[in-house]
Amino acid sequence: MDEYSRIVIEQYCMSHKSKKSRRLQELLDMSYNMESEPDDCDAIFLEKVIDSEKNAEMKEALIDLDDFLFG
Repeated sequence: MDEYSRIVIEQYCMSHKSKKSRRLQELLDMSYNMESEPDDCDAIFLEKVIDSEKNAEMKEALIDLDDFLFG
């Protein structure tokens, strides 16, 4: 996964205090730990977030995370 994508997602999570940001942080943490295995609920959540994201830079970072975790 591209390090720039991680930075974009981390910045979002640090600047927002919401259920979405906490869940994204958990998925991002999984990307650092190769022993972690995301489940189907994680995939569905991330797909919904990608579909609803309006910021192009953030959307690209989320797609990169999706490809890394589920690709």
